Amino acid sequence: MHFLEYLFFKYYNWQVKVGNGDMPAFMAVLSISFSFMLYFADLVMGYFFFLSDKDIKTTLPLHVFILFFILLIILFYFLLAYKGKDKLIIEKHKEEWSGKKHLGAVLFPIIAFVVMNIEIYLKIQMNQGRL
Repeated sequence: MHFLEYLFFKYYNWQVKVGNGDMPAFMAVLSISFSFMLYFADLVMGYFFFLSDKDIKTTLPLHVFILFFILLIILFYFLLAYKGKDKLIIEKHKEEWSGKKHLGAVLFPIIAFVVMNIEIYLKIQMNQGRL
């Protein structure tokens, strides 16, 4: 939960700095949900690319991903922003996380994106017979 609060704090402040001050809590929740969705997609791709012989379209249709993303948004909204929790998180950690500590918030989605591209590259190499 501490890491989620850190991500929320950093994405909330980022939204305020870029001029989206009217709904930074929702956009921070959306950013966190998107990052977690990338990790979920990495797990699914890794399973179907390297461990399963089944087709991903017949086994796991697109509406499962959409439903999972919507559930993530709802879950993180209730955990981080519902009924003023966003203001409590911001005030609680203002001194702790203000300043230059942006590395975790930046690397969290980038790592998922890099892993996804490595999986795609490996699958391409496997399909061409090089691996």
